[in-house]
Amino acid sequence: MTALVGRFAPGGDRWYRARPVDLEGQPSWLLGQMHAMWRRKFSRDTEEMVAALLDRDWCFLANTEWPPAVVADEEGRWVHVTGVGRAHPLGVSGRALVGRMPADPPGEGEEWAYLWEYAYGALHVYVAVAGRWEHIATLPLDVWAGLTDQLVLDVQARRGWMERAA
Repeated sequence: MTALVGRFAPGGDRWYRARPVDLEGQPSWLLGQMHAMWRRKFSRDTEEMVAALLDRDWCFLANTEWPPAVVADEEGRWVHVTGVGRAHPLGVSGRALVGRMPADPPGEGEEWAYLWEYAYGALHVYVAVAGRWEHIATLPLDVWAGLTDQLVLDVQARRGWMERAA
């Protein structure tokens, strides 16, 4: 499942800048991985984490140490960012995507979007349903401190509700 990760521009009119994540974009994977990287890699610094996520296009996000054999085997095809994920090489990464939620329709294959408020307050979660973005959750900044499996599953379950309603 493809996702977008990024943040809204200042001003409150919902313009955003984001990067694609090609695989495992659903909340059951991505929220847990972002929580782990926020805590372990970025020492609870949301601004630093979002800046790193906006640095390049991602194959997938994974808060892991990459074994040297994997890094060596995939050299040139992927960039392994310890504690963040596997990224496309900079020559392959495009420019960050810019759009307006929910006015702009989802791009080809985009299913989820995770966008922080400009001042790194709440995290807004959107899902693509019937060719448009639907806002399904606003997670306050302190949600990372108490993120639970149940909360993650509830966010993901809302997609099914939205699809049935469409």
